[in-house]
Amino acid sequence: MVALKISKSDIKKMFEHGEESYPHECCGVLIGIPGNSAIVMEVQRLTNVNKEMPTRRYDVDPLELAKADSEAEKKGLEIIGIYHSHPDHPARPSKYDHDHAWRYLSYVVMSIEKGKAKAITSWRLNEKKEFEQEELIFVEKTAEAV
Repeated sequence: MVALKISKSDIKKMFEHGEESYPHECCGVLIGIPGNSAIVMEVQRLTNVNKEMPTRRYDVDPLELAKADSEAEKKGLEIIGIYHSHPDHPARPSKYDHDHAWRYLSYVVMSIEKGKAKAITSWRLNEKKEFEQEELIFVEKTAEAV
């Protein structure tokens, strides 16, 4: 089974982002060390540039994503995933999420209900291009994950 190790402080940052963005979806990147047990070293907020349906969709600014990738590379890390919120919807990928997902990345989905973070899950596309839930392993500090 695939897993994603992440610090409790990074989870808190993502939840805060989701709550601040409510009722719109928020999005960001997970930067870290790839693998079957990927390790998140940091999370970075991105701007949801979707203007048509920001409460139901997120779009990442390609220049912002390229900058995050370049910064990660300078640190010897990679973008290993994307996180986003689902305002007033379950913490599981939608068909839209599936249709826009890239293999090998983790997709963390947070349920934000009435402005409060309620649940979080993580998913990766398998060989059959189906989302498979991955285990989230919460650690106190990122150094413990390595």
